[in-house]
Amino acid sequence: MVAATSGRFLPTPVAVAVSLTGMGLVVAAWLHLGRAHRRLQTRVLLAVAAAWSLPLLAATPLFSGDVWSYLAQGVIAASGQDPYTLGPLPALGPASPVTQHVSPYWVETPAPYGPAWMVLSRTVARATGEHLVAGVLLYRLIALAGVALIAWALPRLARRAGAEPSSALWLGLLNPLVLWHLVAGAHNDGIMLGLMLCGTELALHGADRARTAATLRIAAGLTLVTVAATIKVVGFAAVCCLTAELARRRGNPLATALTTLGAAATLTAAISLGSGLGFGWIGAIRSSTAVHSWLAPTNMAGFLAGGLGRLTGSEITGTAITISVTIGAAVCAVVVTRLLWAMFQGRVGPVRGLGLVFATIVLCGPVVQPWYLLWALLPLAAAARKRRDRTVVAAAGALTAVALPPIGHGAALLIGAYLAAALLLAATALLLRHRGADLALPSPRGCRLTGAVVTASSASGHRPSPVPRQRTGTPAW
Repeated sequence: MVAATSGRFLPTPVAVAVSLTGMGLVVAAWLHLGRAHRRLQTRVLLAVAAAWSLPLLAATPLFSGDVWSYLAQGVIAASGQDPYTLGPLPALGPASPVTQHVSPYWVETPAPYGPAWMVLSRTVARATGEHLVAGVLLYRLIALAGVALIAWALPRLARRAGAEPSSALWLGLLNPLVLWHLVAGAHNDGIMLGLMLCGTELALHGADRARTAATLRIAAGLTLVTVAATIKVVGFAAVCCLTAELARRRGNPLATALTTLGAAATLTAAISLGSGLGFGWIGAIRSSTAVHSWLAPTNMAGFLAGGLGRLTGSEITGTAITISVTIGAAVCAVVVTRLLWAMFQGRVGPVRGLGLVFATIVLCGPVVQPWYLLWALLPLAAAARKRRDRTVVAAAGALTAVALPPIGHGAALLIGAYLAAALLLAATALLLRHRGADLALPSPRGCRLTGAVVTASSASGHRPSPVPRQRTGTPAW
């Protein structure tokens, strides 16, 4: 997939078809691996994650061009301009190589991210200037740091929720959406999710301890969750979930809730003022909804109503979307409030509750992107105790992972590429079946994961090592 999308080896139609085939193979390998995850040690699953991620480090940004917006916004901030009032085009001009890579949808849009992220973006810009490759590599390193934090937090949260750590790593860390959008796409959701999950685990661990030993852990956890929220504002939902759980566990629930929320608000104000950017990010958040997302259920309802309106000669799409989004916001507020109350009463666990709150936000929100599903899927992966829960998370991850191609092109080309990829995958499966390929899953004592890109022998104690793969050429940007 990396070689196919580099633009150097294959014609565009063939490259898209080959890359979609590669995506299908990874998704199939992931689902196949899930049948054996209980018998695999954590270090084996981590080795698989590293092996699958490594080739994507050399890829040009895939599945989304948001990293180019990050670069532009960082350059704007580093030049002393306000990224919350100016977009790349008015701030940097059309001649800037960074501006030229920003999507036309966002080229005049101010940054919709929090001050903590803008501090990171400004730091990257000061280190790399407008050098595109160096800038993307630094953003990818930031995303990988987030993935590493996710790898640390998921098994611990799973034990807390009564689930299996290996299941959480398979469903969460190895999820193709993590590979596609956090590693290859270098989205800032990676560092946001990593800080949020680590902070939640630290705070919950502190809440389990005696009062004198708990304060520092709770404070550290709340700090990480708040910093995550000042990267992307949706992270404040985790602050609310943590507040509900702490209020349940600690004495004097009202005082605990007010103290927790007050500490988060104080830290947010300190980050905003300390960054030198102030509170302009609050008003700039709405800029992220400027483009109607086709994946958002609220927008789907609006598009449907607009289509029906056109049959009668009326153009009501914009109005219909506004109404649908408003209804979605109201439903979201009600459902999230009920979930927080259930968490406070102890009827919903903190890890599962966190996932359900984010699932509600995604389903009712005005903008949905494939990587947004990770907000909900990662905590739900850690809380998946039953087979049914694991099936739902796996199905959502697998279906969404193949819904967006790594490089965008016209509808006709994509339809043809999807059909070609489906035929290639079907032919491969039939060929393997005809040759009697051994697709058996590993045993508890020793294993070889066909298609998982690693081998391991728990009986001998050897470290997992990569399976040699055929070279397809060195990807070039």
